[in-house]
Amino acid sequence: MSSAPLSLVIRTLNAADTLGAVLTGLRLGEADQLIVVDSGSSDGTVALARSHGAELVPIRKEDFSYGRALNRGFAAARHEWVLSLSAHTIPADAGFLDSYRKAIGRFPDSVSAAVGPILGEFDAALSGGITYFEGDDLGRGFGFGAGNPNSLYRRKVWLRRPFDEELGGGEDLQWYFDALKAGETVAAVHAARVHYRNRRSMKAFYHKGRVDYRAMARFFEPHRPSLAGMLIRAAKLALYLPMGRVDWAGAKGSLAHCWGNYIEARALAQAQAPTPNPNHTKP
Repeated sequence: MSSAPLSLVIRTLNAADTLGAVLTGLRLGEADQLIVVDSGSSDGTVALARSHGAELVPIRKEDFSYGRALNRGFAAARHEWVLSLSAHTIPADAGFLDSYRKAIGRFPDSVSAAVGPILGEFDAALSGGITYFEGDDLGRGFGFGAGNPNSLYRRKVWLRRPFDEELGGGEDLQWYFDALKAGETVAAVHAARVHYRNRRSMKAFYHKGRVDYRAMARFFEPHRPSLAGMLIRAAKLALYLPMGRVDWAGAKGSLAHCWGNYIEARALAQAQAPTPNPNHTKP
């Protein structure tokens, strides 16, 4: 098994309610490096990160973008492989980091990035193995939630191609597509799974739903949500609540995110619709 040390970069803003579970679940090795890029937390996030040995990289709220925060964290990284995590993505099992280390030992030289599944209430990810994406493979999507909340990068490639700091979202998809255009490979490490436990407001989830859909639509034709589909999702959530597969906060966030997808899909469709010619008359 590869014993490759990892640099981990976590972006935070008032994430004390979940960051502790993330850091405890990581089971860092002695040589691993933990970097927290914080954009002005006031809830104990910084003290919690320091108690786990994190190196703090501050960024002002007014300077924040997802890409810029990652670039600053990656600039502080010392190791060849850098793992980007969210402060809300909790490792699904104790072997989370080892799954990435094992994969690194198997990667061909062409791999510049890898992703692990972000498990939601409906997801059933593969338990192991690696899938390699090349050429135009990403035009169909990853098939599971994936991106910078749980994504590994070869640092020397990032140095040549840092994240786009001007994007409002989708900096990870942009990087992956640029990698494939450059002839590189993106891997999916199915065993490196995390649970998503964000407790943001419904308004924030709605906004994220719009941003996520807009980001995907830049690269491929995403599934267009429907009102019927949202009713089915609501019914499934109602079923899963008593089963413990999702809690009330997660159910509300899921529905708000889906509603944001729906509104953004409608907005994009309307923007792309041909404009009627006011001077045209029927024969």
